[in-house]
Amino acid sequence: MTNHRPELLILDGHQLAPAQPLTSTEPKPVLKNLEHHLCFSDRCPWFKSCYPSRSLMILAAIAAVLAAIVVLVSVLFFYRDPDRRVLRVGGMLLAPSDGVVVSVRRYASSRAPILSKDGRSFSVEEFTDTTLLGSDGTIISIAISPLDVHTVRSPADSKVVHLSRIRGGLKWMKYPDFEYANERVSMVLETPHGSVGLVIVAAPITSSVKTLVKEQDSVAAGGRVARIRLGSLASVVIPDACRLRPAVYCGDRVLAGVSILARPVDEHSSKPLGECWLEKRSKPSERLFLLPLLAYATLVNLVSILGRLFAKLLK
Repeated sequence: MTNHRPELLILDGHQLAPAQPLTSTEPKPVLKNLEHHLCFSDRCPWFKSCYPSRSLMILAAIAAVLAAIVVLVSVLFFYRDPDRRVLRVGGMLLAPSDGVVVSVRRYASSRAPILSKDGRSFSVEEFTDTTLLGSDGTIISIAISPLDVHTVRSPADSKVVHLSRIRGGLKWMKYPDFEYANERVSMVLETPHGSVGLVIVAAPITSSVKTLVKEQDSVAAGGRVARIRLGSLASVVIPDACRLRPAVYCGDRVLAGVSILARPVDEHSSKPLGECWLEKRSKPSERLFLLPLLAYATLVNLVSILGRLFAKLLK
């Protein structure tokens, strides 16, 4: 068998490398295969006027349908409002919402410490928009995550004697002045223990609080009083005159109408009211769940804006 070797070129005594064969300009098999899947072969010259293939359009349609299903399921899950078997125990205050207890704070002389426990305080009268809750008492705050049920319930058999909406900003919970700077709804409920405050703080983006009661309405313990969107904070203001002490501590998970929030003070007990603060951090699952909700909220807001613009054009 003969061994074919390329001829060497010699110029002026110097040996030159053999000439290399010209490479083909035809697309490689892998590129041809990619072209076949992405384009109509008969209408798509390589890298020129590329039209999507049927398979690519089918995949895009399937992805769009799956995304729509994810958004729909997320919205239905978010707006769920299951019935609860309300705990019927006399003399107790029940949790008004699902969530995690993030603070139990004392307020005195109508001043309460902010959530960050950095020495600053705010006016309880400004926070609740009323003077019906006395100058001394306890505030128990519950953080409502996007995965929790967003229905707020009455903590006891009560009558709504005060209801107001305080306009404000839309800050995230990480800001120290979040609870008294944001928009919120304040209620004063006349219970068998005395007047108890319920303050529902709105969250950023498309958050809003929809009240389900009005002043002078009577509500049973565990009855629905409001709905809130996209997670936020529900605070119960308990004046000392009610003679109730907290039955929860920071980090406890509570269920609206089921968990006991406060119980009567035992005259024979010398245990002081415990204060606590907990920095609430969003879990990865909560942040992931927010994505389809934000897409839905953005679409709703866009449709609302376009609707208002269209209505103005018709006038």
